[in-house]
Amino acid sequence: MSAGATKHLYIKHAVGSRMLFDVSASGNAFELLSSSGGGWKFVIADVEPDTVQCLRDNLMELNLFYFIEQPGQPVQKSWLYDKACPVIEYDDGSRQCVIEVDSKVEYNNENV
Repeated sequence: MSAGATKHLYIKHAVGSRMLFDVSASGNAFELLSSSGGGWKFVIADVEPDTVQCLRDNLMELNLFYFIEQPGQPVQKSWLYDKACPVIEYDDGSRQCVIEVDSKVEYNNENV
């Protein structure tokens, strides 16, 4: 990824696409990692406990959207979800939230 790339993470409700947590707009640092089990993990810094509770309350309906924007390139879009149930881990002390899912689909809006 080039130095000019901008990453976005949106966590939405599966029904109606209601925004649950706009990580990018909130200014929280985050990264996407491959997990040892073959899935993907988002590690999000400095998450409010109320936000984590909202995500847990909607656990079975979470859709994660990860976009990478690079100058002069089409936006790289990924939809991440879990076929059964996402895993959310939260550390109260560090306020770090980890969300783990097992499925990722790359897509674009070229043919919409």
